[in-house]
Amino acid sequence: MFGLGRSYEKPDISLANVEMLKANLWEQTFQLGLRVDNPNDRSLPIRGMHYEIYLNEARLATGVSDAHFTVPAYGSEYFELNVRSNLWRHIRDVVKMIDDQQPVSYRIEGHIRTGLFLSPTVTLHEKGMLDPVNLRF
Repeated sequence: MFGLGRSYEKPDISLANVEMLKANLWEQTFQLGLRVDNPNDRSLPIRGMHYEIYLNEARLATGVSDAHFTVPAYGSEYFELNVRSNLWRHIRDVVKMIDDQQPVSYRIEGHIRTGLFLSPTVTLHEKGMLDPVNLRF
């Protein structure tokens, strides 16, 4: 519950896609597709976030985003983040799992800054599995 004394359920955040854009020995650039589902009867303004994203317990990325968008009441929004990482010691294992068609676990930790009065942040702790058929490396 958060926001102006009214009951407000925490939104669900899920990792919808991971795409490697470019890579070299020292740094990789990924585009992450995230989905925010709003289970509430009023819109949810998003005004930025701090995040850590893990694939199979290896930290893929950490950072901040100043993305501004609004998730409609009882709706969802898909948005993309371009993130940089230094996964060179883990990337081979993740790519091998995808090539072998093994599911990849993910975890998202962090905070979302909202535009709601008296409720500036929502804590993120989401986890799930990604189907390797839908991932592009």
